[in-house]
Amino acid sequence: MNVKKIIMVSFLSFLTAFGLLSAALADTILFPVIAVSQPTITTLVSVVNFPHPSGTSYLHYIYRHKAAGNIGATCSKTEFTRSTTDSDLVSFDASGVIGGGNALFGDTNSYGGSFYLPGSGARRAYLLVTNSDASGTRVDSTTDTDLMGEAIIMDIAYGAAWGMKAINDNISQTYNFVNAEDGGGVWSALPSNGYMDRTFAFFPPDEWTTKFFITPIGNNMDSNDLNATVTLSGNNVFDRNGINHTSVSVSQSITCTGVITIRDLMDSSIYSAVENIGGWGWFQVSSGDAIVYKLEYVVDNATYGGTNNNGYLLSTYDLP
Repeated sequence: MNVKKIIMVSFLSFLTAFGLLSAALADTILFPVIAVSQPTITTLVSVVNFPHPSGTSYLHYIYRHKAAGNIGATCSKTEFTRSTTDSDLVSFDASGVIGGGNALFGDTNSYGGSFYLPGSGARRAYLLVTNSDASGTRVDSTTDTDLMGEAIIMDIAYGAAWGMKAINDNISQTYNFVNAEDGGGVWSALPSNGYMDRTFAFFPPDEWTTKFFITPIGNNMDSNDLNATVTLSGNNVFDRNGINHTSVSVSQSITCTGVITIRDLMDSSIYSAVENIGGWGWFQVSSGDAIVYKLEYVVDNATYGGTNNNGYLLSTYDLP
């Protein structure tokens, strides 16, 4: 357990001892980006349970999902409960393409079912995983426990991939994931560190595609359709020569989870100025709180060796 976690657990124990906070040290983690589109787009998810508190030998999985392409649509819910063991690692394909969505890589544990998101077509989602009882009810415990998770999104057809770590609210172990700026324990969301925006660079849009994967966060993410509005800070984009191009106000509102492109944040005059050379700007979450990943890729481009992509967490606590 890291120093931050030790301090937080001690603080929670103090509050509990004086009746200021009920004991709640089971854990919940958030995979902010799940992308599936059978048979080519898959998301391999790994969950580690260490150690589980007595009486919580189960994990409850909640997908909040919708069809890709509609950033304003609400999400549906698919949930199930699977058994677990102390210090267990389970890996699975959320699309169900690889291994039928069952535990992968020769895992001999009996989980009681598969882990994939049923359905077909291109879909966006986020995934919550929490300590639970056999019925799927989230549990609290006076015994400290931790969940850890990683995921890798793969385009099987073109051999491209990028990954992430699951998000953990260091204060709440429920389905609440609240920005540290708002008193919560999520340090990887915008706004953060007193700023609403982060710098980013982008390659020429006529060659490279630049996307932003956005998942609003807040309370009751197991059931709430949260919202966030994103834009380019100051409506400014700088081209490769450092010339400041000012656009009209262009913003996008995302409900539950969604993906936008760099083009979605520009008017036609700005886009024409940077289309062939690229540039840089300030990505801003102007309303709400959100986890944001930046993805950039080319497909079948001989100049760059075929298909290449790269994704990283843009909504870090670090500046700028």
